[in-house]
This record gives sequence, C-alpha cells and structure tokens, in this order.
Amino acid sequence: MFFVINWNKAIKVSEVLFFNYRRGKKTVYEGIKALLQKLPLTKVVSKDDLVAIKVHMGELGNVTHIRPGIVREIVKFVKAAGGQPFVTDTTTLYPHARWTAMKYLQTAAANGFTGESMGAPIIIADGLLGYDGTKRPVSRRVEGCDLGEVEVAQSIAEADAMVVVSHAKGHIIAGFGGAIKNVGMGCLTKRGKAAIHRTDLAEINAENCSGCGKCVEICVYGAMRIEDGKAQRDIEKCMNCNSCYFNCPNKAMKIPNDASNRLQVYLAHGTAASLEKFDGKVCFINVIQDVTPLCDCAAHAGNPVVADVGILASMDPVAIDKASLDLIDCAELVPGALAEDGPDRLGRINHADCTIQMRVAKKLGMGELKYQIIEI
Repeated sequence: MFFVINWNKAIKVSEVLFFNYRRGKKTVYEGIKALLQKLPLTKVVSKDDLVAIKVHMGELGNVTHIRPGIVREIVKFVKAAGGQPFVTDTTTLYPHARWTAMKYLQTAAANGFTGESMGAPIIIADGLLGYDGTKRPVSRRVEGCDLGEVEVAQSIAEADAMVVVSHAKGHIIAGFGGAIKNVGMGCLTKRGKAAIHRTDLAEINAENCSGCGKCVEICVYGAMRIEDGKAQRDIEKCMNCNSCYFNCPNKAMKIPNDASNRLQVYLAHGTAASLEKFDGKVCFINVIQDVTPLCDCAAHAGNPVVADVGILASMDPVAIDKASLDLIDCAELVPGALAEDGPDRLGRINHADCTIQMRVAKKLGMGELKYQIIEI
C-alpha cells in the first residue's frame, strides 16, 4: 500500500498487479509466476508454514470454474517459497455434490482437482460433514450486521498463511463473487454459512402454496412441514440454504427485497473475522476468465458475458475485487451477452449493487477502494 498526494490530502491507494491476457507473449502459467514473483510472498509464506490455498473447485457439471492448472502453478510457487501448501474449500449448505467432504472430493476429482494433479493434498476444511470449525469473534462491526462471531473451517483456522484464489464472476444474490465472498462464505463451516445466509432466507407466500410437499422432500435438515395444507418452516432447524425456494414448483417463496444489501454486509464481516487470525499472512489472486452471470455453485452458471480479461494479484482483498469489477465493466462484451455497457454489469444482471461488500470491507479496515493497476 502507498500514498498518492492530491491537493495536500494523502489518499491511500493499494497496488493491484495485472497479467493482461491481451498483451505480451507470456503464457498463463508464466503470467502467474510473474505475478507471484512481484508480490511480497516472503511476507506471506515462511519456511514450513502450512499454507491454505483457498479455491472453489466447482459444482458437479460446472465447467467455468478456475482451471486446475492455474492452481497447480500457485502450489509450485508456495513450495518454492518454503511453504507446505494444501488446496482447500468447504462443504455446501445445499444438498448436492459438495454437501459432504466425500461428495466434494469426488466432485473435485471429476473437475480435475486431485492430490496428484495439484501436487499437494486436497483437504475439505470443515471436515466430513461440514461442522468442524473454530469460532472467531467479529471484533468490528458496522451498521446492518449483528454477527457476534463466525465459525471458520478448522483446517483454514489451523493454517499459518493463506493464498485466496478466486474466480471473478456473478452471484445471484450478492451480484458479484470475488475474494471477499471466497473468504466470507467459503472459509466458513455450515453453521458459519447459515449465519451469513439468514440475510437472504426466502419468505413463504402461503397464497401461492399448494401444499405439494416438494419443500419437505428437498429439506435435508427436517425444517419444512405441511400443516393445514400449507408449507411451514421450523426456524430452529433451518440452515438457510434456500433449497426450498429453488425447488418450489409454485413460486410460493420469495427472497426479501433487501437480501442483496444485507448479504453483502454480512459477507464483509465474515471475511474480516476469517482473516484476522492471519495477521497479514494472506494474499489474493482473482482470475477474470469465463465471467458468468452466476457463481461456480451453479451447474450451469450461464454463458460468459465479457471476453477473458486476465489475472490480478494483490495483498488487498478490497482493491482486488474493486479492480476486478472495474475491468469487467470495461471489457469487451461477448455477442449475445446479458450484460450491457455501463457500470456494474454483473450487478445489473443480478439486480444488486456489487460494491456494497467492498465499501463495508473498507469500513472494517480490510483494504482500500482506490487502487493502482500495475501490469506485469
């Protein structure tokens, strides 16, 4: 981080390194190596450190997640720096192909992520069923969040350092998913995720409910029941996964109007609590490629909306996400894409203001919205 003097006022500006796919003759792997060489990685990784390489390995059927080869190059670099890397992610709230560690490892292998292909162990950080974690206090809060603590996945909590590798793309509620979401949701246990997702829990509209029981059938937590011919929810059992919403054939559930704003506020707080224990021993890489409207949790996340941009690296999660959003906004649109010219393309697709998570993260002291792009 450095300072730019403007009209006698010091403005904090963070460096964001950029490997531009459209310039130079470097391969993607050469570009990653160049980015990591310019990052102060020696401040992040010390000899024999256990280094969590946090990545989303893609839902089963998703083909636009980060390529395994990119992660493998990061593993190599961490090893060269003296660290002991492991590739990691956490289980999902919703009951699909990453709901348990065993299911996730099978899905990861199908998507090309194995110990052999990575050159490092793959560890599902929140344990066999997704409940192994350590509670971390939310030491700072801004208006709109009442979280007192979050539950960080155990293997991430026990790591000495972390490299957060994020796919910059859209998200159905938050509008955008990058480094902040990768940490603020992806580093948490099921209980941790449930605490964040209570902000966007679908409300039941009894008028549209036919009492078909589909929500009861899909709910693995036993939170739904049919009573007097209508769906009812046991809020004590509910884990806020919204499977009932996504599987209701009658549209008898509705996401609250303020869900996007509230979710982003909570995400920023989850990120702050998760990162605090690392005391600066963390860096961030955002891959701006296959920029789909939806996230990698979707088996089909939609067609990319812009041409591939490149890869960013920074010590600042706020700056790297803001830079990613800005680069997406000025990238060439793919013919037939849902996006249009103008600011916050992904936010407009998903009816969200994607910058909320970044602005809250800045208020929490995690980084700066002002940045300087440095092409490598």
